[in-house]
Amino acid sequence: MDNDLDLAALRGFRSVLKEGSFSAAALALRVPKSTLSKRVADLEAHLGVRLIERSTRTLRPTQEGEILAARADRLLGEAEDIRRALGESGGTPRGHLRLSVPQSFGNLLLGRIAADFRRLHPDVTLEIHFLDRAPDLLEEGFDGCIRFGPLEDSTQVARRLTHGQAMLTAAPDLPGLETLQHPEDLKRFDLVGLAAPWPGGLPLQNGAEDVLVPHNPPLRLGSHLAVRDAVVAGAGIAALPGIVARPDIAAGRLVRVLPDWSTPRKAIYFVYPSAQSVTARLRAFIDHLARAMGDD
Repeated sequence: MDNDLDLAALRGFRSVLKEGSFSAAALALRVPKSTLSKRVADLEAHLGVRLIERSTRTLRPTQEGEILAARADRLLGEAEDIRRALGESGGTPRGHLRLSVPQSFGNLLLGRIAADFRRLHPDVTLEIHFLDRAPDLLEEGFDGCIRFGPLEDSTQVARRLTHGQAMLTAAPDLPGLETLQHPEDLKRFDLVGLAAPWPGGLPLQNGAEDVLVPHNPPLRLGSHLAVRDAVVAGAGIAALPGIVARPDIAAGRLVRVLPDWSTPRKAIYFVYPSAQSVTARLRAFIDHLARAMGDD
């Protein structure tokens, strides 16, 4: 009998426990639910034990499942390190990179950056997913991701790429803009924001004063790009990241209001699982990304 563990099945088992259901795990791993169920069932058959107790509404690991889960992260991590090391010779970047970046960042910047990188390193293939959540790098098979600080997971390694901050913007013909003198005046205007709002309010600073503006926009949208389009259409005022707002400001579609005020600077990081997981191709991509982004 073949005693080798199926790593895809092991990764699926861990994801089911982490996500709490087969449906959520299948979505996270981007595989059909039927495929994931078969992988876990095959793993149970291979080991000869039940790993997950299922009911119509809940699931939980069995005692054997808990034992396997406690060791799965280390096994998957070691397998991922081996995968990253394969295909590299003499430090020459080659092989495949699977990365995750936030949607707005990806839509605005990554196409050009990725094309330039491929011209420099044609032996490296890129697969870049646009996700507005922090992925589990090992479980989901990502070599790294871009995250906005501060970072919570101290077990991962991060390199700061640049800083970002949001500026207040509006359509140039929005009525009443000439009356804006202080963030308190924003209470007279409709605001536009993200569906996931600023917790506690919108923090603004000008170097001498910090203000927390109540932020309960009547229009909330799922991405910064949609917020930008709504502001261009005259829906109100929004705090937009510089990378989103600057092209439209330069084109005259937006103006910066209260130009001395902005949100606090926030670091932008490239995050990867461990120092040992850095291959020549990943190091080359991170260096290229840092050069392309510069700093504000």
